[in-house]
Amino acid sequence: MSTPDILIRASLTDNGDLPRTGDVSDSPDVIPYQTLVDDPISFFISNYDENVNEHLKASVDNFIYVRGKNLAATLQQGDIYLYYALDSQLDTPAKWTKNALQSKLGNYYVRVSAQSQDNIVVTEDPFVWNPPVPGEGDTYSLIGILVAKGTKPDFSKVTDFEKYVDDNNNIGWTKVIIDKPVPPPIPGRRWKTTFAYVQGATARQMNFSLQCNAIPTGSYVSFFADNNVGPDPAIFLDKTKISDPNGSYGIASQVPAGYAGNVSFEFLYDGTPPVDSSITFVASYLEGSGNGPKKTIVVASVKTAN
Repeated sequence: MSTPDILIRASLTDNGDLPRTGDVSDSPDVIPYQTLVDDPISFFISNYDENVNEHLKASVDNFIYVRGKNLAATLQQGDIYLYYALDSQLDTPAKWTKNALQSKLGNYYVRVSAQSQDNIVVTEDPFVWNPPVPGEGDTYSLIGILVAKGTKPDFSKVTDFEKYVDDNNNIGWTKVIIDKPVPPPIPGRRWKTTFAYVQGATARQMNFSLQCNAIPTGSYVSFFADNNVGPDPAIFLDKTKISDPNGSYGIASQVPAGYAGNVSFEFLYDGTPPVDSSITFVASYLEGSGNGPKKTIVVASVKTAN
């Protein structure tokens, strides 16, 4: 069964002539889009002469539309498939053909039909992709291909992906930019408590922790000492987001004998915490030797209630 004579352009000036030349990695017809379009057929036909590709957002659903133009004088029908791939793997399709994307309705292809020459087809049911946060140096592409209805794409003989795109006008290749999610702002400080900590005459492996009681999830806690000379690591917990309202958050540190410093702990939250909620800073160590049971010895406990 022959491939439908529907062009998926490699560029805005692509009229279907083969081989295609120039940069073929920015197809205006494989269209990454952050939001759903109410009437994608009308919208993407109206801007057919434009490249309206958008950046994608990592870790959320994005929508990818594919369009094409009938080059024949007769009815042309076909199925459009869409894949994502690491750019470093494009020449090895076996690594990315498993990355077929599903449409919003849950299908692995979208069927299109063009009645006559120059008719433009658009995937009314968009493909959906929730992109990962790119790793260091990782870049991604989207690959849309149109095949005869009822058939599946076959990339088994492809060893030079760019040449394959040059030689076939039923495929579109778009390198995408994936924006990392912007973390929400850290809330302001609600309170800070400072107290004097003295290690005493014995060096020990100490555990410093903030023990929460009904502290809202999404708030933050931290602690720090004004004297960082001696403890390894320093007595410091960077701003830490609360995931368990009654959880404990802290570090272990080897503290030398005679260490002294002022330790501050703080609670960051813009809302109103529950009545009677509290945070307790606890400094403790385990007493015992060998593999036997050990007893927790608390040497400092300072509580601040909201």
